[in-house]
Amino acid sequence: MAEKDKKRYDTEMEGYIPPKGEKARGKKRKHVKDPNAPKRSLSAFFWFCNDERGKVKAINPEYGVGDISKELGRRWSDVPPETKTKYEAMAEKDKARYEREMTAYKKRSKVGVPVIPVEVIKPDSEEEDEEEEDLDDDDDE
Repeated sequence: MAEKDKKRYDTEMEGYIPPKGEKARGKKRKHVKDPNAPKRSLSAFFWFCNDERGKVKAINPEYGVGDISKELGRRWSDVPPETKTKYEAMAEKDKARYEREMTAYKKRSKVGVPVIPVEVIKPDSEEEDEEEEDLDDDDDE
């Protein structure tokens, strides 16, 4: 019964065309990020982590990445409000930087189109000629 059902399913699926607007199933493609796009702004916590990570590593060299993150989280929750305002100011400044760079980036490129330098690809016939020349050069030596 299962074999018969499988054969019927396979024959029906050969001619199946999904309706318009419906995405085909399968492997999802990873979104390609434009390398020229500005870096995102850091939060106050990440600015704190950048300053404190070295200190935590020095005190606890046996800690892994996860343990260091947990310790940084504990330290962040214990930080006095005056210190947090310092890092929050850094985050605001970085956010303004990001917004400035994004507006400039959007002006010089179309939205959604990555600005990637294009490599010139030689036709296959030229590549084969170069390989043959390289082989000829080796014979002279």
